[in-house]
Order: sequence, then C-alpha cells, then structure tokens
Amino acid sequence: MRKLSLVAAVGFTLVAAYAGAADSPPAVVRGTIARIDATSVSITRVDGTTMTALLGATTSFGVVERRHFQQINSTDYVGITSVPGPHDTMTAKEIHIIPWKGAREGSYPWDHAPGGAKAAGNTTNGTVSGVQDDPAAYTMTNASVAAASVGQLKVTYQGAKIVDGKCTGHAAEAVGKPCSGLATVDVPPTTPIVAIVPAKPSDAKVGLTVIAMVVPQPKGEGKAVSLILEKNGVKPVF
Repeated sequence: MRKLSLVAAVGFTLVAAYAGAADSPPAVVRGTIARIDATSVSITRVDGTTMTALLGATTSFGVVERRHFQQINSTDYVGITSVPGPHDTMTAKEIHIIPWKGAREGSYPWDHAPGGAKAAGNTTNGTVSGVQDDPAAYTMTNASVAAASVGQLKVTYQGAKIVDGKCTGHAAEAVGKPCSGLATVDVPPTTPIVAIVPAKPSDAKVGLTVIAMVVPQPKGEGKAVSLILEKNGVKPVF
C-alpha cells in the first residue's frame, strides 16, 4: 500500500499552445483524420461532418499510451474528467497524464465523449499531490462500494475564482490572484488511464482517431494548436 504523500503543487509553464489564450479558447474537435499534409488537417467527426484546420510550426502533436493506476505518481500533471461523487469527492471517468504541464489548469465543465456520445462532466487539470491505492483505507458504507475503486487521487490546481466555497474555472481567466483548489478523486477500475506522449507530425496519419484543439480565426479556417492521436489501437477518449 502506498501512503498518502502530500507535496506542494508546483507552477508550470506550457510547452505548447495547447493551453490556448484566455480570450480565444480552443474548440475541441473529436473524430478521424480524413486528410493531412504539412499545412492542414481534415477531420471527420462522429456525426459524419468534416472540418479542416490549418497546421503550423507551433502545432504540437501527441499520442496516447495505456497506463495503470499504480503508474500515477505524485507531481504528475494530470487532466481528470469526472462526475460528482459521494462526500464531496469526484469519480473519475478518464485520466490523462499530460506532458504539457500547466495546460488549461483549473476545474471547469467538460463535455467528454465516451463511445462518441457526449456526456456532461467536469475536468480538473492539476498536479497530483497524493496517491492512495488501498481501497480498504477509505470510509465506505459497505464492501461493494470499496470494491468499486482501485484508488484515490488528491489533485491541487490553480483556478479563476471561488464559487460556493470551491475554486473553479481556468487559472488564466483569474482577475487578480488565482485561487487554489484541492480535488479528491475516486478512481473506479474501469477508468481509462492514458499518458499523452509527445509525437512527431509524421505520426499523424489518415484513419487515426484524433482529438484536436482548434482556435477559431477571424477569417477562414481555424488553426490546430494540438493534435492528440491514437497509437497502437489506444485511442484518445477525453
């Protein structure tokens, strides 16, 4: 059993443009690559429509690799899609270990898309400050609840403002000093856990599942600031 190990959250700068600007947040485009060259990518969405976005020297590329709960470490930067859980906790739906530390830091609504169908939820991007993988140590009402979790994470993050006693929003949107938040996240055994690993433009190929962050442009096509790609059959799911 790993004991809870609390460490101070560390501030990070974003390596890629994935974080987006506060006044021009990226749109999330999920689908399959239909066409790609050095200047643009066309993505066929789940609903059958196709959109095209420009690529450039600042576009970042990543692929996803499967991870296990025991591979999550304190100080990892993560993005966790969740729904409300009992006793002021969250229940993880997806966990991503993110190499771009500081990317979209905060806690805010997120329409994740398991199986292609969008579902309401919340995402918390922050630094893991505690990992506990002993379900028996939790306060549970019965054994069946204990069996529903493989572990619990504590995640610290910077947000924009305090709402109902909780730090919410993107840190980049804060007026004045960002607030600090702490999320307690229960992780069921069925939760997909992946690491986003930096990749090359040549890794983006027709037919791969992709999640693109696209910044709208005043005129014409949007610009893709990042592409997160399928690798070896492991698909991005956030």
